[in-house]
Amino acid sequence: MTTDHVEYGASRAVLIGVSHYDHAGFTPLPAAQNSVAAMHAMLSDPALCGWSPGQITVISNPRSVSELGIQLTELAKETTGVLLLYYVGHGVVTERAELCLTVSSTHPGHPGISGLRWETIRHAFLNSAARVRVGILDCCFSGRAIEALSGPDEQLLADLADIRGSYVLTASKSNRTAHVPPPDQQLTACTSFTAELNDLVRAGMPGKPDWLSFSDIYPALRQRLTAKGLPAPDRRGTDTADQFAFTANAATRGSSPAHPTALAPPARTSDHGRSSGGSRARTSPMIISAAEGVVRQQEQRVARLLGDLEHARATGDTSKVASVEAELRNVRALLAQAIKSLDEYKS
Repeated sequence: MTTDHVEYGASRAVLIGVSHYDHAGFTPLPAAQNSVAAMHAMLSDPALCGWSPGQITVISNPRSVSELGIQLTELAKETTGVLLLYYVGHGVVTERAELCLTVSSTHPGHPGISGLRWETIRHAFLNSAARVRVGILDCCFSGRAIEALSGPDEQLLADLADIRGSYVLTASKSNRTAHVPPPDQQLTACTSFTAELNDLVRAGMPGKPDWLSFSDIYPALRQRLTAKGLPAPDRRGTDTADQFAFTANAATRGSSPAHPTALAPPARTSDHGRSSGGSRARTSPMIISAAEGVVRQQEQRVARLLGDLEHARATGDTSKVASVEAELRNVRALLAQAIKSLDEYKS
């Protein structure tokens, strides 16, 4: 069974593994490097995911948060096909309950400053032209990335005004730690989540299609993990991103199917009542009304932040000015995406 690499178009997979830390507050994670190697082997296996090695960027033990954020943002901007991000390492929560991905230099007492906040990754996803965006997070508290997708209005904002065509798979819920083997086993083992994902993909799924999507994989992965007493994974997808053909089904290896065109999710009518293929069904008035509500909400947030910014400048609070300006940029990006989504539903 082989795949046609040309069909991947301008796609990029970024694999980040952090196994060594400067501060004693973080235990070393040798299993992280093994997990990155396993993911790379799976993605580049021509009988499975079929990515070209040249389309896979491996980042081991990054030290600079700013350099990593810039690198991810630039790679995301260049990607128009499939953007896949995999991270394995320690995940921490800031004082504002935000998920933060650690780098080798992250200080356990100041993760919001010295770690990579999920908001940075989310913004890179938001500004990418990729048709499909996939995030796989193998770290503690990774489910908070799913909460961050939702914003204030939970499902409504996630589906209508956030990152279209995205899928996030996490190793744990928002309040749970991830699981790794004992230290004496980590030199040769992967983390528990990645090990189960790798084993599942390599074994295949009898009775499933020739190409497996995350909608096929997730229930089986969850069952495998919970049956062993390991943390339950979580996921969230928008549009038909969960239908993205992630890997060939090893259980149907003899059939040698051709890879789906351009790795895009198959055209089908989505839950919003519109077709994601060439023809489009009319969107219901209820959905349009909901989308209009999201636009109004983001407009109100922009107006409030502009007032906060004016007050901070008037009082000379430079720290407040910087934080409000950063939040304002994010909210304006959300507003632009909400307006775009509304226009699509009305068209």
